[in-house]
Amino acid sequence: MLTRRIGITWQLTDLHGWGIFGLNIAKELILNGPVPPLILSKPYISTSNSKQEKMFGPFFSEQASIMDQIKRSGKQATLNEVVMLHSLGNSFMHSPISDQVLGHTNIGFVFFENPKMDNQALARAKRYDKIIAGSSWNRNLMIDMGLANASFVSQGVDLERFQPRPKAGMFEDKFVVFSGGKLELRKGQDIVLAAFKQFHERHTDTILITNWHNAWAQTAKNMSKSPHFSHEPKINADGTLNFKLWVSEAGIPDGAHIDVGAISNSCIPSIMNEANVAVFPNRCEGGTNLVAMEAMACGIPCILSANTGHLDIISEDNCYPLYQQKHSPPEIEMTGLWGESDIDEIVAHLESIYEDRKSARLRGRAGVAFMRKLSWKIQTKHLVSAIQEYMN
Repeated sequence: MLTRRIGITWQLTDLHGWGIFGLNIAKELILNGPVPPLILSKPYISTSNSKQEKMFGPFFSEQASIMDQIKRSGKQATLNEVVMLHSLGNSFMHSPISDQVLGHTNIGFVFFENPKMDNQALARAKRYDKIIAGSSWNRNLMIDMGLANASFVSQGVDLERFQPRPKAGMFEDKFVVFSGGKLELRKGQDIVLAAFKQFHERHTDTILITNWHNAWAQTAKNMSKSPHFSHEPKINADGTLNFKLWVSEAGIPDGAHIDVGAISNSCIPSIMNEANVAVFPNRCEGGTNLVAMEAMACGIPCILSANTGHLDIISEDNCYPLYQQKHSPPEIEMTGLWGESDIDEIVAHLESIYEDRKSARLRGRAGVAFMRKLSWKIQTKHLVSAIQEYMN
């Protein structure tokens, strides 16, 4: 059947990973085709500009009209000229919009962290004509589950936005350590704090800059299972996480930490480009870790845990890999596949970068070169290629 649109079921936004993924895929389809996107969830753009509004305006208006018609019909709609991309997570669970609208072909795009799947989860997966994973780790696990029609397409990077730039001196002469990603146990922010505490005790001219905002604050409660700290951050009256108190209780002195809060993707580069190093000791990534990719594209020397989805963006010379990976304790996860990075190895890399900044800059440049092959333009072409057989 002739395909005139590629549908995107999940919300487009500039505030979190799925939304940034969808926003960039939609942008590339608008600019380069082969067909335009069909946006099906109400978007939320926190920081916009006239160029973006002109590009997306008609598609956002169309979204409201289409979903109004579908809701008024009271039944699931099938759009016969659309290949539909559905967002999937653990157990291949989809978003509510996927119950309301289908395409002539339905493709799942999945990022999952828990590989334990029961028969119901596998039955859900088999409803899709194809499932594309955000990491080779996820793809290989699906093949092992008997899901033969699984493939891998990495996320991309906005190389116009994320690129090396001179430091503005925002943090004066401090040695800046950056950590990004929504706060939750699998992202390993407790590991970052444990390592930074030791590092800061040796070098008081260091500061930890974090972008840890989590729009779903309740999911940070699993930090109480950390082997390094006894409890999760408290939730403020406005629903945000109290990072200042939690970091202080972890032993980081006042003035040695700043969290930048909930800022749009367009504002992140001005923070990243001030960093001397970025640390990502993540226990598990179903994808390739978009924040780490963006930091590498900025030329920031990155310390990366050599596990799960991170393995797709690690080479010997483009970052500082954390090869000492133990299995996470059972109370953290039950699959035995998550990685637990070694604090001493992280501190050793921090020391190396602090002492030899010239070599660190060379490692950062190698990261830039690696990410040039992973622009959103290139990765959207790979995504289209992966579903091409269903387009005609």
